Amino acid sequence: MKALVLLLSIMSTVFQIDFSQKDVEGWAIINDRVMGGQSNGRIAATEEGVLFFGNVSLENNGGFTSYRSSFQQYSLEDTRTLKIRYRSDEMCMALQLDIYKRFYYPYFKVSLPISAEWTELEIPISEIEQYRMGDPTGSKLTKETLGRIIRMGLVTDEKRAGDFKLEVDYIIFE
Repeated sequence: MKALVLLLSIMSTVFQIDFSQKDVEGWAIINDRVMGGQSNGRIAATEEGVLFFGNVSLENNGGFTSYRSSFQQYSLEDTRTLKIRYRSDEMCMALQLDIYKRFYYPYFKVSLPISAEWTELEIPISEIEQYRMGDPTGSKLTKETLGRIIRMGLVTDEKRAGDFKLEVDYIIFE
């Protein structure tokens, strides 16, 4: 019976990134230094996954750091739910889903509240909000838009100076 439950669970998964299995080829740090800022993000492998940590600086119009996948086409049209297992402290973080390469075009974001304990956040796709330059647009993620996701990433979600730590085990689209 346990094998059947595991098989059904695997069959229902549309896409998964398992950071504990080092399933992060093509992921890279992108700091606000690309725009003159001085924020500093780093990563380290842990037993449970990947630790994304560093410091956000507001100097020179800075204010963010991120750990993002490379641009590629994801086939997520059949996704109904997003799950992410993480723990964090110091600063709120977010999972961002991009449909455009340009940073000033709309994107979709899920906030990850501070949680010192391991937390599995499960969000219906229909509740994921669209943002543009940090402000919500009022639109939500749709099945059609899911087919246009070209990059995802973990980003700092507060424009304030300070240290942050985010450890992620997995991201699952079901």
